[in-house]
Amino acid sequence: MAPHWRHRCSKMAYRNIRLHPLLHLIYFLLRILVWFGLHVFYRRRLVLGRENLRFDGPAIVIANHPSTLMDPLNPALEIRQEMFFLANYGLFRHPVSNWLLRRLYCIPVKRKEDVMAGELRDNLQAFEQSFEHMEKNGVLFIAVEGTSWMNRFVRPLKSGAARIAFGAEARNNWQLDVKIIPVGLSYTAPHRFRSDVVVHVGKPVCPREWAALWKENQPKAIDALTGHLEQQLKTLSIHARDEAGELLLTRLEEIWQNEQPLSQRAAFERSQYLAQTVLNKPGVVKRTPAYFAALQAEGLTDAAVAWSWQPGLQQRLFWNGLGLLLGFPLFAIGYLFWFLPCFIPAWLNKKMNIYIGYSATVKMLTGLFTFPLALWGACRLATGLGLGNMQAALFLSVLILLGYFAEQYQDIFRRFQTIRKARYAARPNAMLDRLLMMRRAILEDSAPAR
Repeated sequence: MAPHWRHRCSKMAYRNIRLHPLLHLIYFLLRILVWFGLHVFYRRRLVLGRENLRFDGPAIVIANHPSTLMDPLNPALEIRQEMFFLANYGLFRHPVSNWLLRRLYCIPVKRKEDVMAGELRDNLQAFEQSFEHMEKNGVLFIAVEGTSWMNRFVRPLKSGAARIAFGAEARNNWQLDVKIIPVGLSYTAPHRFRSDVVVHVGKPVCPREWAALWKENQPKAIDALTGHLEQQLKTLSIHARDEAGELLLTRLEEIWQNEQPLSQRAAFERSQYLAQTVLNKPGVVKRTPAYFAALQAEGLTDAAVAWSWQPGLQQRLFWNGLGLLLGFPLFAIGYLFWFLPCFIPAWLNKKMNIYIGYSATVKMLTGLFTFPLALWGACRLATGLGLGNMQAALFLSVLILLGYFAEQYQDIFRRFQTIRKARYAARPNAMLDRLLMMRRAILEDSAPAR
């Protein structure tokens, strides 16, 4: 909890950090690439609290860390200032990467796992650079969990953000007005192409509110601010507490989305509610694994059970099958054209055999080459066919739209399969009645209190 004595964050506007015009241009070009990459990689990308990213002056942006290099890119795209990054020292070991990263907005910091045998862990230079960056009205990103874990719960935070904020303020007589912007990142599947992400930005935290405590007891102030920031990230993201809670939450989300489909924002808020209030309920903890074990034994999915009692299954099966039949030629064209641009990033990621948390980064960076190359090839094809400029533009637009159509077609195919299973399960039998009773009990146990 923040102390009861409170100073208000100053409304004074600061100039942002001054950079060489060439660095401004490079950042602008990188922002365009990141915008393209993120909007292609994610199927749905929702930003909440965007207004909290409109600030001036020195700021530290912090976030949970489930998807390695994608985590700084998601908030960076929404911030108008150029943002610098505290990066793992291991990334700077190679001379080429060291030269490049130090010029592209990165400050190296040594974690325990980055230190080799016989090497000293000294971060004084990193702190000094960070203090100077704050004093120049810069923006700094810190992944405060330290190490990336592909889980939907916030791990204990490192104290670096609090120490940098307090250190910069203390040596400037608490006049910098440093802000800490907490960002909760919630991915449906951090490593998968065309998955979803919610970027939830919280209100700025003002370290000056802890000034009196800092002057009295510095370690206590660092712990207090770090604890407050950890609670903020838990509130802004989906915090399932541990791996068992994460598995239970994923199953509850599946049941509820099949029972009551919601928009991305509403589904995110429902998941937050489930994570905060339901994961300790004995009935839910006991019944949910038993229900999914029974589904697996019968070769069914929750969607099939949920739909089994709905009327008109035969008609839905017919119309979905007809849609698949009629749409197949368009699907085939879109799928074949975009197969290689999508397949090559996945193949390269598999060949690299690296930590799965880097999968999204590898796929997106590779896609920044394969997708433009595919469009270039389409342009060459249009030229070879003798199409004019307007016709070629229309040709490219159709190919892009066919890619999205192919994605929707696969959704229809999965729905068709589910309806078939639901129709099979709908035949009167004791097994289905038992599954429906188990499912209904879970919904009642996890329903919001009225």
